[in-house]
Amino acid sequence: MLTAWGYEIDGTQLPPLLTVEAFNEMTGGKYAGDLRAASALSAASQAVRNACGWHIAPSLECTATPLHVQPRQVALPANAVTAIASVTENGVELTDGEYEWLRNGLVRRACFRCWPMNWNAVTIVYTAGYDADAVPDLVEAVRAIAEGVIAIGGTAGVRSESADGVTVSYSDNASSIAAALTEQQRAALAPYRLVMAHAV
Repeated sequence: MLTAWGYEIDGTQLPPLLTVEAFNEMTGGKYAGDLRAASALSAASQAVRNACGWHIAPSLECTATPLHVQPRQVALPANAVTAIASVTENGVELTDGEYEWLRNGLVRRACFRCWPMNWNAVTIVYTAGYDADAVPDLVEAVRAIAEGVIAIGGTAGVRSESADGVTVSYSDNASSIAAALTEQQRAALAPYRLVMAHAV
């Protein structure tokens, strides 16, 4: 599946950062049986991921053709990189000794070689992402955002309400949620945000 951040993952969809079951446990069952919870968690998860510029969790195998290519290093659209399965340069797979990598997603050409600068020259298959248990602050931010979504009406999308001749339209889709994140929520997401992300 091609993600919104320009790389591919196995599977057809990303799971929410917080499951309905875990959300119900964290909120003491306040929303148990509320059909809006799944939609709110999906919208909140997408908003958080959009703000950070990558999927964040869970740990997944990904395939990227990096856009940020410098002479000796490329930047993967990820943090928490735990493995590199393959690096291909102009269709030729490199051996382990021909590149180096860091957990923050930087991959460097070894032996003072440079990456080719033509488009789509480098393709990297890697594993990246956190386990939910390792990021409780992130999970708490998703919980708070999802509760806010439910409080203003529930399901994602643009809606209108009318009263006394006045019509108010509002949206709780991922884009509008990301734009409305509080400073406290943005601070909680800061450790997970990509420096070069096209983030809100």
